[in-house]
Amino acid sequence: PLPSPDVHRFTEQAFRLVLEVLDRRRNVRQLRPLVTPSLVDVVRTLALSESPARRLGVATLVRVHLRAVEPCAFEAFGTYGRGPRIFVIAARVEQQSDTGWTVTSLVIG
Repeated sequence: PLPSPDVHRFTEQAFRLVLEVLDRRRNVRQLRPLVTPSLVDVVRTLALSESPARRLGVATLVRVHLRAVEPCAFEAFGTYGRGPRIFVIAARVEQQSDTGWTVTSLVIG
């Protein structure tokens, strides 16, 4: 199935928020409604670590793509820029019956 506009909007919002947390522009607690609890801890750890990439500038989401892997699950992948460089971000986004869309796994490169 093709991704609906709501899952695409959710994924863009989640990716932007993750990048803002990594840049220390937002509090990691703001991720709680969007990602699993274990991912909140992972992103917190990454945000607290010293990243050489952070010196390149603010992370800006460039593009997001979604591919269905199950009726209510998508692989999400995208790119973001920092200064002159382009990096990748990927995730699995699943629809939960009680909470709506949720990021269940995340890779940031």
